[in-house]
Amino acid sequence: MSTEAYPGELDMLRGLIATLHAVAEHGDLGDVRKLLAEHQADDAAARAEQTTHRRTPAAAPPGGPTGRVGQLLDAIRTARGEWPVHRAVAFYRENVPALRSMPHRHLRTVARGDLRDLTTWGHLDRHDDPDNARRFYTLKTRKDGRS
Repeated sequence: MSTEAYPGELDMLRGLIATLHAVAEHGDLGDVRKLLAEHQADDAAARAEQTTHRRTPAAAPPGGPTGRVGQLLDAIRTARGEWPVHRAVAFYRENVPALRSMPHRHLRTVARGDLRDLTTWGHLDRHDDPDNARRFYTLKTRKDGRS
């Protein structure tokens, strides 16, 4: 039996820890506070979604990911297509000022965790291409073709 309050909670916390570690080394306390606030909002939304699903599985809350993860999801919804980690890194460099000065390897860890979280939460599909040693993500669409 899982002790997670909602599916993906452990993955979300692991992503937060990796992000905080990277920002703590190269950012300032304001960046850490901002990331913790974003996590608190994401966590509350996920808990609310889990509670809603227990009562009425067909109804999903109107909210969703917030902060940089919400920005990434919006970009994926707008641009569509394949999103490998390097594309998410480039998006963060251009659109999230708090992450611009972060070293590439740390930002890559953040992007990888955020894409994993969006997949866990049901927003993205993960695709592994073993022939080309490649992984990318696409927006999960409903059976009727809408997202």
